[in-house]
Amino acid sequence: MKGLHVVGVSHAYGDNRVLDNASLMIPAGEVVCLLGPSGSGKTTLLRLAAGLERLQKGRIVIDEKVVADEDHHVPPEHRGIGLMFQDYALFPHLNVLDNVSFGLFGQAQNQARRRAMDMLDQVGMAHHAENHPHMLSGGQQQRVALARALAPEPKVLLLDEPFSGLDTNLRGEIREETLAVLKASGVATVMVTHDPEEAMFMADRIKILGHNGTILQSGRPHEIYYHPRHEFVAKLFGMMNRFESVVENGHVEIPLGRIAAKSLDDGCPVEVLVRPEGVTLKSDGGERSGAGAPVDVTSTHLLGHDNIVRVRLGGDEDNGKELYVRVHHAFEPELSKRITAGLDPDYAFIFSLDENGEESGQKTLNEAQPTRPKAAE
Repeated sequence: MKGLHVVGVSHAYGDNRVLDNASLMIPAGEVVCLLGPSGSGKTTLLRLAAGLERLQKGRIVIDEKVVADEDHHVPPEHRGIGLMFQDYALFPHLNVLDNVSFGLFGQAQNQARRRAMDMLDQVGMAHHAENHPHMLSGGQQQRVALARALAPEPKVLLLDEPFSGLDTNLRGEIREETLAVLKASGVATVMVTHDPEEAMFMADRIKILGHNGTILQSGRPHEIYYHPRHEFVAKLFGMMNRFESVVENGHVEIPLGRIAAKSLDDGCPVEVLVRPEGVTLKSDGGERSGAGAPVDVTSTHLLGHDNIVRVRLGGDEDNGKELYVRVHHAFEPELSKRITAGLDPDYAFIFSLDENGEESGQKTLNEAQPTRPKAAE
């Protein structure tokens, strides 16, 4: 298989184990994002693949050639990789053209400059070929760094949080441009990020790393978002509303409604995590409809594309518990009307709890009874 194959990699710095039996496979033409919090081993995994760290345990294969195992280590310059760092690492004393052609040693000068200009043209920077890095904006420097990484036609491209230094508006534009260039190149790409939205946008598949350096879940963005297999994975994509309950007759009751939980035994204590978009609000004009839980709106915050609304449960059970609700339209509740909160089960996830009330990370609602089509691996 052409691309990158990491098999059973473990790595430690002294007594601090940062990776524990991590494996991933990235075929040519695919973008895989390593997503996780700081300290989860994302950058270490990238450095091991690049050859910047010596492998302690496991095996790394690029285009069916073993480049690292416990017995030997192929230097970075002989692995056929392209690297793009968080700070872009452009040479300040070289102009843009020379920066991009720098890694094309071994080629005739005219050939190297033609290749560099072709790459600059692909990223829309050919007209800046004679400028120096300090004359460019952050987005322009990012484009040049991408052109430089792709110029030698690497077998694998490694990106370490390439958009983190850009402002919010520019980041979206540059991400889209970068993805188009990567897909056109057909190179196997690994991108490190701690931004879930960025991973969802860029990745064909996402690998979620936990605090102990293990890969908790791997799958396509749709599968990761709608079918999290671990509490940590579910919470990684933003705020959650949390309830505790017990399975009875194959269902779980929470104030917002009743949820099927067929894969869990009756009597099993569980926690239910509900995404803000899974809480539905309805104004019934002051009439009791009998459906949903009565709530009081405590605040609403417009975020442009939607609203985050905070509500407080008003019933006897869980009285006073506050919930976060994401509303995808204008929301200006009239105080004279009664507001009730319901549940969209597509955004609710059930996890079994151990005897101490701690999540055991074994079962979820959508794993047991998916309500949306499950994405292919």
